[in-house]
Amino acid sequence: MQNKIKSIQKILFTLLLITFLHYGLFAQGGDSISSRGKELFFGLSLGPTRSLIKNNGTSSIESITSDKVNAFDGAAEVGYFFSRYIGLSSGIGFSSYGSLVKLDTYQNKLNAIDSENEAYELRVTGTNIKETQSIKYLYVPVYLNLRLPLTGKIGVFLQSGVNLAFAVNNKYTTEGTFTYKGYYSKYNVLLENLPIYGFPTNKAANSSGSPEVKPFTAFVVAAGGFDYFINDKLQLAIMATWNKSLSEVSAYSANTQFQLTPAVDQINSFMGGSSSVTAESIGLSVRIRYFLKL
Repeated sequence: MQNKIKSIQKILFTLLLITFLHYGLFAQGGDSISSRGKELFFGLSLGPTRSLIKNNGTSSIESITSDKVNAFDGAAEVGYFFSRYIGLSSGIGFSSYGSLVKLDTYQNKLNAIDSENEAYELRVTGTNIKETQSIKYLYVPVYLNLRLPLTGKIGVFLQSGVNLAFAVNNKYTTEGTFTYKGYYSKYNVLLENLPIYGFPTNKAANSSGSPEVKPFTAFVVAAGGFDYFINDKLQLAIMATWNKSLSEVSAYSANTQFQLTPAVDQINSFMGGSSSVTAESIGLSVRIRYFLKL
């Protein structure tokens, strides 16, 4: 994931360099669409992304890994170009972030009380544990837009700013194979392979729920690509995008005593046992804009 992010950053940096180099040239010699100046525009964009909710483990779950999943992003915008090179835009958008979190093996011990009010030590082991996480946001974008014509109809552009994002839906689904044993120190007895008493062996289990996420998160955004004027008012563009949360998306406090499964058929989200949780995505997007000259 880091290599892909670096590649996107290199592409955006190259586009930025081209923009400023050409800006100097056009400022001296004029360009083929110099008639474009102050303009109001409306736009729509939509595209697929590869997203990641990165869960960093704690001492209780050290070896978790987070893999990317397919997601999407779409937005409606309104903006204004102060000149043929620089403008601002905002609007409303919808984006999704997800992750496949995996843990090969798990083991833990915790104090418990049975149905007869007897204290015992619950010993839990697990294998092949997988959790699918998903967070969906409504966001308000605040972007700076830089554009540069290359020909009469084709240009390059850069867009950067922040998404002010509000969580509207969040969920997780976890599955794995678990074994539960009960050790009663008072009697020096270990109960196992007794599913009727709550001590099953190699039980395939799954659970789902809503993890605790922050209601508001700001994402830094960078995008760049090429645009084409279909006619004087209608423009089509394709761009590479990169988003990353500026802070944690999880609302859980750090918990070194996290219990992944405190009882049979009860599995908590890995997010609750992570030291930090962030979200990011890279993607491609198609955008169409309608311009009104002022």
